[in-house]
Amino acid sequence: MRRSHLCMVRSDTVIQMIKDSDKRTDKRHGCDAGIKWTQFNRIEFNYGPKFFYHARVLNYSESGLYFESKYLLKPGMTILFRLEDSLCGASNFEDCECLRSISLADIKWCRDLVKNSESFFGIGARYPIHY
Repeated sequence: MRRSHLCMVRSDTVIQMIKDSDKRTDKRHGCDAGIKWTQFNRIEFNYGPKFFYHARVLNYSESGLYFESKYLLKPGMTILFRLEDSLCGASNFEDCECLRSISLADIKWCRDLVKNSESFFGIGARYPIHY
């Protein structure tokens, strides 16, 4: 299992990421992609629009993604997400394909962040199945 410890400091003009250790084997690609997500392993699962929430994916790899959401997601949860729009930062088409258009993802970590007095969450998720 790869593990990355990130310390995020946000201000109005600067986002600073300090990586204490980074043992990732997959190349990360920056992006700006809108997604809609819903919790997959709820007791009462419903595909209705009121159960989907908006978020922004800021980077991704073949094995997972980082996104920001207004909602707290706990490690161990599984979500279903659908890509709404994307500005892909990959250098070639094959790399861009690893940003999935629809997929399950397991939540690995969630951190509370603040920007312009608004609270939101930075979330790391891993695809449960590689293809």
